[in-house]
Amino acid sequence: MAKKHKCPPAGAPDWMVTFSDMTTLLLCFFVLIIAFSEIKKEDEFQAVVEEVKKAFGMKGGGGRLPTNDDPELTLIQRLEALNLQRQKMENESNTEDPGIEGKERETTVIRPGMLIVLGGPITFEHGSANLTQKAKEQLDFIATQTRGNNNLIEIAGHAASMESRDLPARFTTLWDLSYARANATLDYLTSDKVALNPNRFRLISNADREPVVRRLYSPDQQAPNRRVIVRVSESIVRDYTQPIALGH
Repeated sequence: MAKKHKCPPAGAPDWMVTFSDMTTLLLCFFVLIIAFSEIKKEDEFQAVVEEVKKAFGMKGGGGRLPTNDDPELTLIQRLEALNLQRQKMENESNTEDPGIEGKERETTVIRPGMLIVLGGPITFEHGSANLTQKAKEQLDFIATQTRGNNNLIEIAGHAASMESRDLPARFTTLWDLSYARANATLDYLTSDKVALNPNRFRLISNADREPVVRRLYSPDQQAPNRRVIVRVSESIVRDYTQPIALGH
């Protein structure tokens, strides 16, 4: 008579359950890696961070990672962050090789360092370089952000392409118009009311070379192009004796 074999207990063995759990966790790990590699925008990354924190039961603040253009950061904090980035790049580029010595030992900084936009674009009426009341209020805010510092301030004037059709007589080209807008901004920021140091400023005329909106054919649609942008540099003004004016 054949000997009866004892039946194994029902269900999967213990080692298989543990192995399945480990495999599932590894799969989730690689899915997260792929997901992170596909995220290009800061907001999307922050959303993923929040979901991961919820999944692991983490509470409290800190879900948002600060960036250099975070509006909650003060001007000083943003400049310090840019300075750390610059120092890091300088350290990475340092080498023991002294290189070839040229005839001139002195160097000149042609372009200022990293720039931070202050206060958003300041817009103008069609064909005009006159500051509106709203523009003056924006400039008052910008002045409070930069007063007490000695960083170089860049004012970039822009024009819309349509403005070339009916330029006022005092403007020959869009270069003149965009420069006049930058200069009007400088005049206000260095006026007795605001009283910023004029030696801190650099003016740039861009004409219509850097439009915000393209292929729009009415003055209202092109309004964002009629603007001035105020940026502060990490560079410190030491040797400038008067405002610098440049065509871009």
